[in-house]
Amino acid sequence: MPETALPGYERLAGAEGAGVLHAPGLGERGREVLGYLETGMRELPEVLGEPGPDHLAALLVAERDWREAPRENSRPYPPGLPYSTRASGEPTLVLPERLSPEIRPRTGATLPLVVWHEEAHAFLLERELVKTPAWLRELIPQAASAAVARRAGLPLGEHLAEIDPDPDFTVRGFRGPAGAEEQMAFQNLLLSLGAAALAGFREGFLGRLVGTLREEIDLVGEHRAEELLAASLGVGGRGWLSGRPEYAGAGA
Repeated sequence: MPETALPGYERLAGAEGAGVLHAPGLGERGREVLGYLETGMRELPEVLGEPGPDHLAALLVAERDWREAPRENSRPYPPGLPYSTRASGEPTLVLPERLSPEIRPRTGATLPLVVWHEEAHAFLLERELVKTPAWLRELIPQAASAAVARRAGLPLGEHLAEIDPDPDFTVRGFRGPAGAEEQMAFQNLLLSLGAAALAGFREGFLGRLVGTLREEIDLVGEHRAEELLAASLGVGGRGWLSGRPEYAGAGA
């Protein structure tokens, strides 16, 4: 469990090496987060095809303490946006008391998907990973969170049905800098693409993709990223991608 200078925070120890440190008065939310964290610790090694950290903690931060939350950067993250950090000496998910209103849609799957997305990032950062285009770097944790949701029996379909399918860009066409609304639309497109890939090719493609990326030694450019994703999907993968509007655009 990470050390923190935040006063009065309470510790919850769970199974699977998971733990939560929460602000006073957030015990109920802390126990909910702990359950999601435990599920991720149990399921993500199979989903990603490699072991994760032996211990992983979530820090549930009150709004008043957000600027004091641990982070690598000198400037605090925007209020309400979760992130992963090792600033406290071990992998930690930093979660706000209230998620930013830009994180949409809001369904029963929103919070667990957020936890599993950040948890997948923590797993991937256990070992050095080459730099990739943003869409591939974020597709893996988005697809992984969808895979855990499927395993846990969450109403993923209802959540996906509320996502805007046409935000005027594709995942490969998205370019920064962008505001919070555009960033969320980008993440939602990746979640839709990842969930569709899971339905069409099963979750084994994620382990193959992560394994291949571990073997790369040079920066992965756009063309190489496309090749790796198509190969990880297997037979029919390239043609399937060319027909996905989130990836290739309408009418491609």
